[in-house]
Amino acid sequence: MPNLTLNQKTAMKRRYLYVLLFGVPALLASTIISLLLSGAAAGILWIFVFGDSPWPPSAGNMLTVMLVFTSVTLSVAFMSAAYVFGKKQEEQAALNVKHVMASAGATALLVLLVVSQQWLVGNIGTKSDDVLCSEFCRDQGFTGSGRPPRDAGAATCSCYDVQGREAVKVSMRDVVAGESKLECFRKKVH
Repeated sequence: MPNLTLNQKTAMKRRYLYVLLFGVPALLASTIISLLLSGAAAGILWIFVFGDSPWPPSAGNMLTVMLVFTSVTLSVAFMSAAYVFGKKQEEQAALNVKHVMASAGATALLVLLVVSQQWLVGNIGTKSDDVLCSEFCRDQGFTGSGRPPRDAGAATCSCYDVQGREAVKVSMRDVVAGESKLECFRKKVH
Protein backbone atom coordinates (compact mmCIF):
# COMPACT_ATOMS: atom_id res chain seq x y z
CA MET A 1 0.00 0.00 0.00
CA PRO A 2 1.31 3.48 -0.77
CA ASN A 3 2.12 5.96 1.92
CA LEU A 4 0.58 9.42 1.94
CA THR A 5 3.20 12.16 1.88
CA LEU A 6 2.62 15.31 3.87
CA ASN A 7 4.27 18.67 3.54
CA GLN A 8 6.09 19.03 6.86
CA LYS A 9 5.72 22.84 6.98
CA THR A 10 1.94 22.98 6.49
CA ALA A 11 0.97 19.56 7.81
CA MET A 12 -0.39 18.91 11.26
CA LYS A 13 2.02 17.13 13.55
CA ARG A 14 1.51 13.40 13.34
CA ARG A 15 0.83 13.10 17.08
CA TYR A 16 -2.26 15.31 16.77
CA LEU A 17 -3.33 13.69 13.52
CA TYR A 18 -3.35 10.26 15.18
CA VAL A 19 -5.43 11.58 18.06
CA LEU A 20 -7.97 12.83 15.48
CA LEU A 21 -7.67 9.68 13.40
CA PHE A 22 -8.31 7.31 16.31
CA GLY A 23 -10.56 9.67 18.28
CA VAL A 24 -13.85 8.28 16.97
CA PRO A 25 -13.04 4.60 17.59
CA ALA A 26 -11.58 5.56 20.98
CA LEU A 27 -14.80 7.32 22.00
CA LEU A 28 -16.94 4.45 20.73
CA ALA A 29 -14.83 1.81 22.47
CA SER A 30 -14.72 3.74 25.75
CA THR A 31 -18.50 4.24 25.68
CA ILE A 32 -19.17 0.54 24.98
CA ILE A 33 -16.78 -0.63 27.70
CA SER A 34 -18.21 1.90 30.19
CA LEU A 35 -21.77 0.74 29.49
CA LEU A 36 -20.74 -2.89 29.97
CA LEU A 37 -18.95 -2.12 33.25
CA SER A 38 -21.87 -0.05 34.55
CA GLY A 39 -24.29 -2.82 33.60
CA ALA A 40 -22.12 -5.34 35.43
CA ALA A 41 -22.00 -3.08 38.50
CA ALA A 42 -25.79 -2.68 38.42
CA GLY A 43 -26.14 -6.45 38.17
CA ILE A 44 -23.86 -6.98 41.16
CA LEU A 45 -25.80 -4.39 43.18
CA TRP A 46 -29.08 -6.04 42.20
CA ILE A 47 -27.97 -9.60 43.01
CA PHE A 48 -25.92 -9.00 46.14
CA VAL A 49 -27.05 -5.71 47.68
CA PHE A 50 -30.51 -4.33 46.86
CA GLY A 51 -32.37 -7.14 45.13
CA ASP A 52 -35.93 -6.39 44.10
CA SER A 53 -36.43 -3.88 46.92
CA PRO A 54 -36.57 -0.19 46.00
CA TRP A 55 -33.10 1.17 45.39
CA PRO A 56 -31.98 4.39 47.08
CA PRO A 57 -31.41 7.32 44.72
CA SER A 58 -27.73 7.30 45.64
CA ALA A 59 -27.29 3.95 43.89
CA GLY A 60 -28.45 5.41 40.59
CA ASN A 61 -26.26 8.46 41.09
CA MET A 62 -23.28 6.24 41.86
CA LEU A 63 -23.83 4.20 38.69
CA THR A 64 -24.11 7.38 36.61
CA VAL A 65 -20.91 8.81 38.07
CA MET A 66 -19.17 5.49 37.46
CA LEU A 67 -20.35 5.46 33.83
CA VAL A 68 -19.12 9.00 33.15
CA PHE A 69 -15.83 8.54 35.05
CA THR A 70 -15.05 5.26 33.30
CA SER A 71 -15.92 6.65 29.89
CA VAL A 72 -13.80 9.78 30.31
CA THR A 73 -10.87 7.84 31.79
CA LEU A 74 -10.87 5.27 29.00
CA SER A 75 -11.24 7.98 26.33
CA VAL A 76 -8.23 9.85 27.72
CA ALA A 77 -6.23 6.62 27.95
CA PHE A 78 -7.04 5.57 24.38
CA MET A 79 -6.32 9.03 22.98
CA SER A 80 -3.08 9.23 24.97
CA ALA A 81 -2.02 5.94 23.38
CA ALA A 82 -2.86 7.39 19.95
CA TYR A 83 -0.82 10.50 20.79
CA VAL A 84 2.22 8.46 21.82
CA PHE A 85 1.92 6.22 18.77
CA GLY A 86 1.55 9.27 16.51
CA LYS A 87 4.59 10.90 18.09
CA LYS A 88 6.64 7.80 17.24
CA GLN A 89 5.33 7.94 13.67
CA GLU A 90 6.64 11.50 13.16
CA GLU A 91 10.00 10.03 12.22
CA GLN A 92 8.38 8.43 9.16
CA ALA A 93 8.29 10.49 6.00
CA ALA A 94 4.73 9.55 5.08
CA LEU A 95 1.47 8.71 6.77
CA ASN A 96 0.89 4.97 6.71
CA VAL A 97 -2.30 4.11 4.84
CA LYS A 98 -2.63 0.93 6.92
CA HIS A 99 -3.14 3.09 10.01
CA VAL A 100 -5.90 5.07 8.29
CA MET A 101 -7.54 1.81 7.23
CA ALA A 102 -7.19 0.44 10.78
CA SER A 103 -8.96 3.50 12.15
CA ALA A 104 -11.76 3.23 9.59
CA GLY A 105 -12.05 -0.53 10.18
CA ALA A 106 -12.18 -0.14 13.96
CA THR A 107 -14.85 2.53 13.64
CA ALA A 108 -16.93 0.41 11.25
CA LEU A 109 -16.55 -2.67 13.47
CA LEU A 110 -17.64 -0.81 16.59
CA VAL A 111 -20.63 0.75 14.83
CA LEU A 112 -21.57 -2.69 13.48
CA LEU A 113 -21.31 -4.10 17.02
CA VAL A 114 -23.71 -1.46 18.37
CA VAL A 115 -26.18 -1.88 15.49
CA SER A 116 -26.16 -5.69 15.76
CA GLN A 117 -26.76 -5.53 19.53
CA GLN A 118 -29.69 -3.17 19.02
CA TRP A 119 -31.02 -5.49 16.30
CA LEU A 120 -30.79 -8.51 18.62
CA VAL A 121 -32.71 -6.82 21.45
CA GLY A 122 -35.44 -5.66 19.07
CA ASN A 123 -34.84 -1.91 19.02
CA ILE A 124 -34.09 -2.11 15.29
CA GLY A 125 -35.97 -4.29 12.83
CA THR A 126 -39.13 -6.27 13.31
CA LYS A 127 -40.51 -6.63 16.83
CA SER A 128 -40.72 -10.02 18.49
CA ASP A 129 -44.08 -11.58 19.37
CA ASP A 130 -43.36 -10.96 23.07
CA VAL A 131 -42.87 -7.24 22.46
CA LEU A 132 -45.97 -7.05 20.25
CA CYS A 133 -48.04 -8.81 22.94
CA SER A 134 -46.73 -6.50 25.65
CA GLU A 135 -47.43 -3.35 23.63
CA PHE A 136 -50.88 -4.61 22.65
CA CYS A 137 -51.93 -5.31 26.25
CA ARG A 138 -50.48 -2.03 27.51
CA ASP A 139 -52.28 -0.09 24.75
CA GLN A 140 -55.54 -1.79 25.72
CA GLY A 141 -55.15 -0.68 29.36
CA PHE A 142 -54.06 -3.98 30.93
CA THR A 143 -51.30 -4.12 33.52
CA GLY A 144 -49.47 -7.20 32.27
CA SER A 145 -49.04 -9.64 29.43
CA GLY A 146 -47.77 -13.12 28.83
CA ARG A 147 -47.20 -15.71 26.16
CA PRO A 148 -47.05 -19.49 26.33
CA PRO A 149 -43.69 -21.24 25.93
CA ARG A 150 -42.41 -21.17 22.36
CA ASP A 151 -42.51 -24.95 22.02
CA ALA A 152 -46.16 -25.15 23.17
CA GLY A 153 -47.37 -24.43 19.65
CA ALA A 154 -49.95 -21.85 20.79
CA ALA A 155 -49.53 -18.45 19.16
CA THR A 156 -51.56 -16.50 21.72
CA CYS A 157 -51.22 -13.39 23.84
CA SER A 158 -52.70 -13.15 27.34
CA CYS A 159 -53.47 -9.79 28.94
CA TYR A 160 -53.65 -9.61 32.74
CA ASP A 161 -55.68 -7.33 34.99
CA VAL A 162 -54.54 -5.55 38.17
CA GLN A 163 -54.99 -8.71 40.25
CA GLY A 164 -52.80 -10.69 37.86
CA ARG A 165 -55.65 -12.74 36.44
CA GLU A 166 -55.91 -13.45 32.75
CA ALA A 167 -58.50 -11.04 31.43
CA VAL A 168 -58.13 -11.69 27.71
CA LYS A 169 -56.42 -14.31 25.56
CA VAL A 170 -56.13 -13.47 21.87
CA SER A 171 -54.44 -14.95 18.85
CA MET A 172 -51.17 -13.33 17.82
CA ARG A 173 -52.75 -12.72 14.41
CA ASP A 174 -55.27 -10.46 16.16
CA VAL A 175 -52.47 -8.72 18.06
CA VAL A 176 -50.56 -8.04 14.86
CA ALA A 177 -53.79 -6.78 13.26
CA GLY A 178 -54.20 -4.45 16.28
CA GLU A 179 -57.74 -5.29 17.33
CA SER A 180 -59.23 -3.30 20.20
CA LYS A 181 -60.13 -4.58 23.67
CA LEU A 182 -63.82 -4.59 22.78
CA GLU A 183 -63.21 -6.79 19.73
CA CYS A 184 -61.07 -9.15 21.86
CA PHE A 185 -63.86 -9.49 24.45
CA ARG A 186 -66.35 -10.26 21.69
CA LYS A 187 -64.09 -13.04 20.41
CA LYS A 188 -63.62 -14.40 23.94
CA VAL A 189 -67.37 -14.47 24.60
CA HIS A 190 -68.20 -16.11 21.27
